[in-house]
Amino acid sequence: MNRRAFLLLTTAGTFGAALGVNKLMKLTSAATPCATILYSASDNPAGGHFLTRLDIASGTTDSQAVPFRGHGMLPLHDGRVILFGRRPGFECAVVNWSNGMQRIPATAGHHFDGHGCLSAQGDVLFTTENHFDAKRGVLGIRDSQTFQHLGEYDTFGLDPHEVQLMPDGKTLVVANGGIETHPDFGRRKLNLDTMQPSLVYIDAASGKKIDEYRLPDRYLSIRHLIATADGNVGVALQYEGDLYRQQPASLVAWQERGGDLQLLDISTADVARFSGYMADLAYDPQQHILAVSSPRGNHTSFWSTREHRFLHAHPLPEPSGIAFLADKQQFLVSDATGGIHTFPSTLQPASASLLHHYPDTLWDNHVVLS
Repeated sequence: MNRRAFLLLTTAGTFGAALGVNKLMKLTSAATPCATILYSASDNPAGGHFLTRLDIASGTTDSQAVPFRGHGMLPLHDGRVILFGRRPGFECAVVNWSNGMQRIPATAGHHFDGHGCLSAQGDVLFTTENHFDAKRGVLGIRDSQTFQHLGEYDTFGLDPHEVQLMPDGKTLVVANGGIETHPDFGRRKLNLDTMQPSLVYIDAASGKKIDEYRLPDRYLSIRHLIATADGNVGVALQYEGDLYRQQPASLVAWQERGGDLQLLDISTADVARFSGYMADLAYDPQQHILAVSSPRGNHTSFWSTREHRFLHAHPLPEPSGIAFLADKQQFLVSDATGGIHTFPSTLQPASASLLHHYPDTLWDNHVVLS
């Protein structure tokens, strides 16, 4: 971060209070024991875009129209919810369920890349962004109340997609997808021959790189991640190689705190069903089960992080968002046909149960519990 950005943070009174912290906030990757509200981006059959709030118990929904297709979400402590833009996103939406919507514009030469997180005190918002002309991945830094842009950190890689705060409250973990894009070329991938995905740990107070990890297969784009309360990290991967010639060794990786980033074992026949594409993740810390959705493969998969291997998978139509209901020991999964399903968290194969169905709602990307 440059000197001007540092002075802005200091002047705003947020740098020391929000980034040099002792008190931890709830991690967005861990469901609260009695979560009752689900948030998700959604579409309707006419092509409208929304942020939808769902009461899990009653099934009632409330939707706010938004001007773009959303991706990740972040509930704020005051009840507002940020919906992050992607594909590419030149704005984010902050939804206040009683007062409508506020827009957060991207800074000049940047676009949002789908996700964000708060500092431990909740005063600072970090957003994954692409500084496209400079070919740099950055974390935008904003005041979480006013959304004033205060500065940025380098992510030490291209295409940062997801960022989460680690349980120490001091470290950010970033999934750099490694893919170069530019709005002038739409969603075209410009550097597949040289792409270098990485998982990077960054000091939240200074922007200094703490550690960086890469997988042996550079065609495995590191897209989504989950940080557990124990400091472990799960990673969902998307394969940019030629699936007709070769299947990837795996599409899910796991990193024990202080260890290496390792692919979880799976057979070639099993990995083929996921069509090279994994999306959202959720984790059961008691059973050590990682659940990962594959919308292109039309399956929800379950993996043992204790045994470092694939367990089983179950067909669903374009499963996208996934979360863990700790009080029920279940995984909740949304799909593109309007279904909300639950799976028991078990090492053995088990069928999904349909919890709710909304035929005019196409659930998208991710779900977040609150």
